[in-house]
Amino acid sequence: MLHQLRNIEPLKEILFQYGSHLHAGRVEKLFYRKVAVYFEKGSYIVKTIESRAELKEVMKLRYQVFHKEYRKKKFPFGLDVESLDPVADHLVIIDKESNKIVGTYRLICSEFSNVFYSQSEFTIKGFFELPGVKLEMSRACIHRDFRKGVVMNLLWRGLVKYMNEVKAKYLFGCSSVKTMDPREVSLVVDRFRNEGQLLNPSICAEPLPLFEMARLAAANEDRALSQSVEDMIPPLLLSYLKAGAKVAPVPALDRDFKCVDFFTVLDMDSLTQLYERRYRAD
Repeated sequence: MLHQLRNIEPLKEILFQYGSHLHAGRVEKLFYRKVAVYFEKGSYIVKTIESRAELKEVMKLRYQVFHKEYRKKKFPFGLDVESLDPVADHLVIIDKESNKIVGTYRLICSEFSNVFYSQSEFTIKGFFELPGVKLEMSRACIHRDFRKGVVMNLLWRGLVKYMNEVKAKYLFGCSSVKTMDPREVSLVVDRFRNEGQLLNPSICAEPLPLFEMARLAAANEDRALSQSVEDMIPPLLLSYLKAGAKVAPVPALDRDFKCVDFFTVLDMDSLTQLYERRYRAD
């Protein structure tokens, strides 16, 4: 029986990837670029993609990072495709030497869509009623060989250029923390609370029933866990927080990726001086 199950798994993956390729074909036909961003810096090109072929490359990179690396999928190649991809712009970093896409951000603007990825995990009240253009960031990933400061910095610069084009007032999205342990999540939330990084109660983002986790444990004075809180917060989320972002106090549990997602909002009027000087001036 165990041998039979082992034989079934590769077949299931092949069928899944076949379905993904069919879905990708439909998604690609609906895609078009909404906002043009393009600039070069050193050995990199930063741009919003404009063709079906480029969208396919984005899906391949996301498969390598989200499925092979994070979910430990054994299938050597595939596509990460979602129904929201056509309504989005896809900001990418291209390495000139290899001519490959090595980083990407999916950007969904309220000027072009009233449906967002965050709504697949959270019931959100109050936020979408706020005046101003809202820009959702999702599906951010960088190829493992290019995870260095310069690529992250270029993604931010590209993001700011896009924001300026659409006159975005708010950046928002789901920020992942790689743990499902209620004790660790409680300590992370306490860290956000102590740093004044929780959202104003007027914005309510509660996990949908499928994404609820067990009641958070009371934060213990566990020295080993306390020392690891900063390490649990990924660099991308830390960069949002340093820029002035706030997070909802109750995260959504993402069982597929074995993490929790925090609904995150950055009001551009609250951008910290560090990020104002570094990016807005550009």
